[in-house]
Amino acid sequence: MKKISTEVKVLLLGTLFTRTALFMSTPFLAIYLSNKCHFSALQIGYILGVGPLINVLGSPLGGFLSDKFNSLTILTYIPILWGVTFSCFYFAESFYLFLLLNALNGLCYVIFEPTSKKALSFHSKPEQRIIVYNFRYAAINIGGFLGPLLSLLFHVKHSLRSYLLLGILYILYGIANRFVMPLSPANTKKVFSESIEESKLTKTTFVPYLLLLAGITFSYFAYAQFNSTVPQFLASSALFDDGVRLYSLILTMNAAMILLLQFPVLRVTKSFSSYSIITASNSFFCLSLWLLPQASHSIAVFFIALTNSLGELLLGARFDFLIDSLAPSHNKGFYFGLAELTKLGNSLGPVVGALFIHYFSIDGYQQLFFMLGLITLGGIPFIRLSAYYAKKRHPS
Repeated sequence: MKKISTEVKVLLLGTLFTRTALFMSTPFLAIYLSNKCHFSALQIGYILGVGPLINVLGSPLGGFLSDKFNSLTILTYIPILWGVTFSCFYFAESFYLFLLLNALNGLCYVIFEPTSKKALSFHSKPEQRIIVYNFRYAAINIGGFLGPLLSLLFHVKHSLRSYLLLGILYILYGIANRFVMPLSPANTKKVFSESIEESKLTKTTFVPYLLLLAGITFSYFAYAQFNSTVPQFLASSALFDDGVRLYSLILTMNAAMILLLQFPVLRVTKSFSSYSIITASNSFFCLSLWLLPQASHSIAVFFIALTNSLGELLLGARFDFLIDSLAPSHNKGFYFGLAELTKLGNSLGPVVGALFIHYFSIDGYQQLFFMLGLITLGGIPFIRLSAYYAKKRHPS
């Protein structure tokens, strides 16, 4: 494989450091808001859900801005704004201020993410992209492994001090991008120009693309439960002596399994249909939710982490690679931005989970997680329908 560019290396390293700090912070926000701020389950659901909601509502805008402005501007100033936003979490006290800050968090995300992915595409050769997206996914999951572990070591899970570190790292990330990224991606666009065949493929697969987004929304619905409903269940249920520690253990096991399995699974599944892989991902997410009522048993904890890890792993980089392969070069930002519509699942997940907690109560965890898993499986018909239309239009 040809040498990876400096721009890609900086983006990947920035992802590693910022996601480590992110996983030290955001997974424990629900516990902090419940135990320290004494917000209700529904208030916590709104706070955690507003960021993904902004992702959904702002996804076309984020993609448009990504294509409209040069990457240097967005990759420099949005991380700085993002860092200031995260730092303000430490000083927040009221429900409405937390709501506003998480909305700003969602706005920064929806502008930065498609630009970052587009930059990875433009600054790498076509034959490098699947491995580059896997490196990005690995960086995210190294952060997912180290973040909760560092949170335990430094005892920050009951405060928001880690948000100050998170803010500083994002500000430094923006400054680093300022000195590395070119003034305009135009030259890179010319090098990796879109072929006529790719353009036709994009036009004829737009309906399967939208169906695919609908199906993956259900997977993100399940994923969101592990940042909202699951920590509340583990922290509040009488089944556990130290549910917060158990939650940290599950997060760490999850990230460790992904790191260990990512590239072996990539080698095994590289010839498999992307639709089959994404269908399996949805099923694993469902299974992880159905196993949660057994979390008081150590063997069940292992399988909860394993099935959730496989769900993330099979979705992860393959989804970004699929979007990249479908998007025309002049419009990649829009396609990556539009893919954020799947985060509707992240937005609805905490709210629906909170409503189920209110309806079933924490003691009704069997019914609670059965219903959440059943909803998750609702994504499979959309994924299979997308596969059907894609195969019908391109039988080869």
